[in-house]
Amino acid sequence: MRIEGDYKKDGYATIRSLVPPEVAAILLQQMQIDLKAAGKSFETFAKLHPLSKQHTIDISGHFYRPLTTFLWGMTPIISDLTGADVLPSYNYFRIYHKDDTCRVHSDRPSCEHSVSLTLAYSDGMAWPLEVGSQPVSSEGPCFDDFGDEPFSSVEMQPGDAVLYRGLDLRHGRIKPNPNTWSAHLFLFWVERDGNFKQHAFDAQRLRSELERVGNVPSP
Repeated sequence: MRIEGDYKKDGYATIRSLVPPEVAAILLQQMQIDLKAAGKSFETFAKLHPLSKQHTIDISGHFYRPLTTFLWGMTPIISDLTGADVLPSYNYFRIYHKDDTCRVHSDRPSCEHSVSLTLAYSDGMAWPLEVGSQPVSSEGPCFDDFGDEPFSSVEMQPGDAVLYRGLDLRHGRIKPNPNTWSAHLFLFWVERDGNFKQHAFDAQRLRSELERVGNVPSP
């Protein structure tokens, strides 16, 4: 693992080989195997998303528990990298298709410390993540570009990640995806005793998702 940049100073840093590329590839393959065993495919989870121009494939860690286990397991590493005592909030898997973009946005409070991890590119072409330079105070609207705001562009290979303050810095992917598809994992943490500690383990989101599928546990 190699760190590029100063997270505390700039609000983001690149993590080369956060996981070995072989681990990234096997995680994707295991998801395919498990979906097939359940009589489903990635396309089962395709939906329109306000950040994207096309249908994206979204799978929440709440509904595929190995993703949640992965999130929990990464927590000590993220504590070391951020210099903060963090607890996991939530994570999700996403596949973007060719020529799609991710509109520029800032995140909600449960994304105090965020990681965008690249798992695979169908055609081996890096699709960069862009991160703005001007801090924002809250979750904001989506835009197609950064306007006049300076931003940095980070290219990642499978296993590479960007650690960024999703609540404080706008980010997105404004260049069209050059691959037929690309697979990514997004992971989020909050500080144990910080302003957003109530979002640890993202209980509110879990409940809303359970309500959506009609599976709310009794109090």
